[in-house]
Amino acid sequence: MSGIASSFMSPLFLTSYKAYGAALALLLAGAAGFSLWLAKQEAPVPRLGDYHVYRCEAGATADGTFDILAVSSIYAREIADRLCRAPAMARHYGAVRISWKPRGQLGAEAILNEDYDLIWSREHTLRGLVPAFSDFYDTLLRYDHYRVYWFSRDERPELSREYFRGKKIGLLNDKLSHTLYLLPLESLKAAGVNLSGEELVYFDDAGSLYRAFSRGELDLVSGGLYLQKDLDIPLQRTLIADDATAATLFVRKARAPGIDCEIAAAFDAFTDTFIVAHRQFEGAERCES
Repeated sequence: MSGIASSFMSPLFLTSYKAYGAALALLLAGAAGFSLWLAKQEAPVPRLGDYHVYRCEAGATADGTFDILAVSSIYAREIADRLCRAPAMARHYGAVRISWKPRGQLGAEAILNEDYDLIWSREHTLRGLVPAFSDFYDTLLRYDHYRVYWFSRDERPELSREYFRGKKIGLLNDKLSHTLYLLPLESLKAAGVNLSGEELVYFDDAGSLYRAFSRGELDLVSGGLYLQKDLDIPLQRTLIADDATAATLFVRKARAPGIDCEIAAAFDAFTDTFIVAHRQFEGAERCES
């Protein structure tokens, strides 16, 4: 036994064992170091385009961009494209850019700095931000006397507590939107409806809201008569309000001459399909028929 033990403790064995241990330690250290190096290598974050902005080219030689702030993506691209084709716009601007975001994201600085050439909003919103906003912007076009409805895929909506109980209701995540936030909530309050957080589902844009409704993920949404045209499904409706302001357009005072009629024509061409409302355009008499 002593011979066997002494053979295991021979200098040759100890040398081999130490070499093996050193090699193993180096291997583990290398693996650990490589792992740490990998952990520090951050993959580049892909730069996604701004899905809330659309731009088209207008004049070939003109400089500058005509910036529009809208509250919805509905027909935003079509409106911009029509303006890009308008001769009056092409004479003064190289491009038209339209962006859409909730009204609450418009700040006083944007009005004072005149960041936008055209703003889709409401007078009380702009006045609340900048009381003297009319020093910078003119009221160009107003669509009012607009009807807003509750829409359902099944039975005709009833303005009662019993009807709304347990139903999922879609709203726009924009507390300044009359059609998709304020008016429907006022309607629910008037009906004495107490809603839990689970029954109200909020969306960042109208398109997502209505797509969820068309897939049957929501029981009720609010909107104008355009919804019956846009959604190819049977709908039942109940009137919420018949005198809402659908849209008001404010244009910069410091604007190129002769573009008011082009702006009005671009919006009229598409708002007729989704805004059934009374139209007020003070400069209409100056436009060619």
